[in-house]
Amino acid sequence: MPNASTPFRGLTLERLARAAAAVLLGAIAVVHILELGDQLEENKLVGYAFIALIAAAVIAAAALIAVPSPRVWGPVGLLAAGALAAYLLSRTTGLPTDSLEIGNWNCTLGIAALTTETLVLSIAAWQLRSRRSAPEMSATSIAEDAEF
Repeated sequence: MPNASTPFRGLTLERLARAAAAVLLGAIAVVHILELGDQLEENKLVGYAFIALIAAAVIAAAALIAVPSPRVWGPVGLLAAGALAAYLLSRTTGLPTDSLEIGNWNCTLGIAALTTETLVLSIAAWQLRSRRSAPEMSATSIAEDAEF
């Protein structure tokens, strides 16, 4: 049984998942900030999409830390899935205004983005799945638990 001096008192898997996802969302923002200048020069539309992704990643990270509701995991997962899909499209079929990245699978920042986006999506899916599989507590079961 942990005592009051234990540094990890109150640390739950939920909090750990939120912290990890927030850090990973920060990494997604940093990767796209590093590529932003080149993208704005080469293809303004992709550059603007990077700006939107950077802003959304920062907002999502803040929401994970500040909002205790499990509802935040859905938008976080969708953000990561959308970024991941855009990356995969840019490397396979190309984007509507950009075909220069087709086949460019060796880009270090691209691999970093792919990895962080996949990790965020995995954590969000895990959290959403664990919420769905957890039994719902009814008022009756709460009252019964309170008796003991």
